[in-house]
Parts: sequence; structure tokens; C-alpha cells
Amino acid sequence: MSHRKLIHAAVAALALFVAGAAVAQSSVAAIQGKANPGDVVIIQNVDTGFTREVKVDDSGRYKLRNLPTGTFSVTFKHADGSLAAGKTVTLRVGTTARVDSAG
Repeated sequence: MSHRKLIHAAVAALALFVAGAAVAQSSVAAIQGKANPGDVVIIQNVDTGFTREVKVDDSGRYKLRNLPTGTFSVTFKHADGSLAAGKTVTLRVGTTARVDSAG
């Protein structure tokens, strides 16, 4: 193989490696915490309205994964239907915010 072809092959391999690494990176985040077992955690992006809910498990824990980045309000819906505000959190790429219910 000529020197020129070897350089082209190396450049092509490097380009494929860099492209693969960029695809492997994720632009998501998560929210987790503790609350009363059976409660429902409602998160809403304050800018886009994106909403997701998750039920708190029997051990009193919850986790919402693969969330887009941004600012979210977190609300806890108790079994009796009452709502308790958690707090507002800002999610950044690759982070996990912790929000626990006050009661």
C-alpha cells in the first residue's frame, strides 16, 4: 500500500471513530428520590410542557430516566389525590437530580 493510501485509510478510520463516539454520547438526564410508596411523581418541563409520571415503588423510591435537559417542576400526587409540590430542578446532560417528597 502506498504512503498516500495509508494516510487516507488512517484519516477515514479516525473519522469513523470520532463519529461513533459522538453518537454514543447522550444528551439526557434523570430525576430520582424518595416519597411515600404508591405516590405518583409528576415532572413537567417548565419551558416545553413535556410531562412524565412514575409511581413510587414499595420501598419508597422512584427514578425517571432518559429525560431531556431543562428546568422541571416536580409534584407528588398522594394516594388520597392531594398534591404536594417538590421543587424546581434544572437538569444538565448526564446528571441526576434528587428530589424527595416532604411528606
